[in-house]
Amino acid sequence: MAPMALAQERDLADPRTLRIRNRAKKVRDEESVSPLIAEACAGIDELLQAAEAGESLEGLCTVRTRKLELKPREYGPKEVRAVRMKLKASQALLARFMGVNTKTVSSWEQGRRKVPPMARRYLDDLVDIPVFWATRTGSGVKVK
Repeated sequence: MAPMALAQERDLADPRTLRIRNRAKKVRDEESVSPLIAEACAGIDELLQAAEAGESLEGLCTVRTRKLELKPREYGPKEVRAVRMKLKASQALLARFMGVNTKTVSSWEQGRRKVPPMARRYLDDLVDIPVFWATRTGSGVKVK
C-alpha cells in the first residue's frame, strides 16, 4: 500500500478524526458551506471541546513553545544619551515621546536616577524597531 493511502487509513481509524469528519459533514449539510470551511469549523469545535475538558492539545494541533527574553537591557547615562543622539532628539522631545518629564531624561543622562524597567523596555523598542520613532515623530531617522 502507498504511504499516502496508509496515512489516510490511519487517520480514518482515529476516533477524533472520525468525529471531525462527521461534524464537518453535518455542518456542510446544515449550513451550506464548502467542505473546507465545514472541516475547519469542525476542527475548531473539536479543539474547543478538548480545551474545555482540560485535555492536552498536543497531537490535536501544532503546539509551539518559545523562550522569550523579556528582561529589558540596562541603560546607564551614556546609553540613554547615545539612544537620544541616534534619534537626533532633544531631551524634551524624547521625554515627551516617552511620557516623562524633561528633568527625568536629564537625570537619567546625568546618572542621578536609574532608568526604570518600563522606560528601558521603551528604549529597547526605539533601538530595535526604529520605525516606531520615525512614524510617530515623522523624522525618518533610522537607528542602527
